[in-house]
Amino acid sequence: MLIIKFILVLLLHISLFASTDVLKQSEVFIDKEALYTIENIQQANFLPSKISKIHRGYSSETVWVKFSLSNPTNQPMKQVLVIDNQMLDNITLYTQKKDGYKKELQGVFHDRNFDENILDFYFDIDLEPKEQKEYYLQVSSLSCAVYFKLNLMSKDELYQQEMKHQLILALFFGTMLALILYNLFIYLFTKDRVYIYYICYLFLTIWNHTSYTGMGLYTMPFLFSWNFVEIDAYLAIFYLGLTNIFAILFTRNFLNIKKYKKIDFVFKILLLINISVLVLVSPEFYPISFVANLLMATLFVLILSSYYLFYKKEENAKYFIVGWSVSILGWIMLWTYNIGTYSLIDEIKYFYELTIFIEAILFSIALSSKLNKTKELELSVKRNVVLTKELHHRVKNNMQFIIAMYRLKFSKFITDKIKNALNETEGAVQSMSAIHEMLYEQNDLEKIDSKEYFENLVQKVSQSYDTKNIKINLDIQTTLDINKSIYIGIILNELFTNSFKYAFETKQGKIDIILKKIDGKYSFIYRDNGCGFSQEKNKKSFGLKLIVNLVKNELKGSLDINSSNQTQYTILF
Repeated sequence: MLIIKFILVLLLHISLFASTDVLKQSEVFIDKEALYTIENIQQANFLPSKISKIHRGYSSETVWVKFSLSNPTNQPMKQVLVIDNQMLDNITLYTQKKDGYKKELQGVFHDRNFDENILDFYFDIDLEPKEQKEYYLQVSSLSCAVYFKLNLMSKDELYQQEMKHQLILALFFGTMLALILYNLFIYLFTKDRVYIYYICYLFLTIWNHTSYTGMGLYTMPFLFSWNFVEIDAYLAIFYLGLTNIFAILFTRNFLNIKKYKKIDFVFKILLLINISVLVLVSPEFYPISFVANLLMATLFVLILSSYYLFYKKEENAKYFIVGWSVSILGWIMLWTYNIGTYSLIDEIKYFYELTIFIEAILFSIALSSKLNKTKELELSVKRNVVLTKELHHRVKNNMQFIIAMYRLKFSKFITDKIKNALNETEGAVQSMSAIHEMLYEQNDLEKIDSKEYFENLVQKVSQSYDTKNIKINLDIQTTLDINKSIYIGIILNELFTNSFKYAFETKQGKIDIILKKIDGKYSFIYRDNGCGFSQEKNKKSFGLKLIVNLVKNELKGSLDINSSNQTQYTILF
């Protein structure tokens, strides 16, 4: 309900206060070189204004306004001359006196008194009955565009105007702050960078607007020293530049621009230009007009990119087009308002605030939709994990069933030779079954604990042999993925079987198993201190062929065998 009221207030804002348009009764002179002073300004060639607003854009020029005010009544007149741009650097009013001109200063770079809760710059105008005075107004500004209206009104009218103006701005900034906090909570929940980029863009947009409207000038003196206000005026170029940078970063992530190499290249160039300009900014080099124009150019690139990606059926492009089209219209109107061409802000005073508010609402909805899809994806992943774990469990059980079935089938015909063959086969199956059993019991379906896997495998294979006097040392320093673990498990089963059957004639000995990673490659070493064997005699054995094929074809590695006294297999992969 509050949001609806805010929109209506913005749309239906109409000035209800009677005031005198001073500019239409004035003469104006543009001092392009900023050479004139009050002593020689009378010699300047002033021209009738004929307009209600001065528009000079971002300029180093000085604007002089010459006007006269009179009091035709028989009562003293007390009014205020209001300048409606709250970010002008220097405003000087010269009031005619008998012995010259009285000088009064206003502007960002001059102390202000906020005790009256008034944001606009104004001067007190006091005229005696039947009195007429001549005035010169001198205005210049580097930190913002030079534009302003001049209105003469009573102090009460100014108070009422300010109350309404500040109420609307407070509603705007309050609702925008709520949207920023809303997106911040989502970021803390998801850790998705797209949210933090949008939060930074939105925060800088709002912070810049607090300075632009004077709300920052009103609040900062209570939070900082007054000198910070001057710093804030200087930082205006950084607010615009950083807003531009975070708009690019947000768009790049929200629309998955990285997939489109040519567009991404343009985005990177824009980022580089913006960053380079901000790095070079100094009191001597302050290209705020260039940065403002660069912001507009960037916004056009972003919106054109979104239309192209919509054509490419990028899912988030439709949200971006709607939200950014509204936002860019507001930015365009603010830009044209500053440079002095036609702007809807002249017709609807809070048009810019309205567009930024609508854009923030639309993008918050779009990001919420993204969050819902993320939750759906997360649930889908969890379901897949459960199903995959159940699959591993069933595979493991099926392997155990196959072993039991064949033992039952050959039980009538079993001999020592068949029994040994079954034991070896069972060991190979057990090595694969152990993998599936571990995957069923853990959450990570890509890697397993290699040390735990080898310990389980050693224990299961050892149950078929007399190994009580054989010491087995495991030195596992790294972890393998699933596929590599299966192949190394089969190889380890084969090597264990050979050691237990042939290496230890006295049934005593030692086996070392070492797995480590060196320079990006895995090293697997199996070593026993048994009697060794002749590679020439055993080169045609099924077990050795199996090991060689697994190392070469599956692990894409190399095998080195040393079997002179003791036996050592070194596999690099």
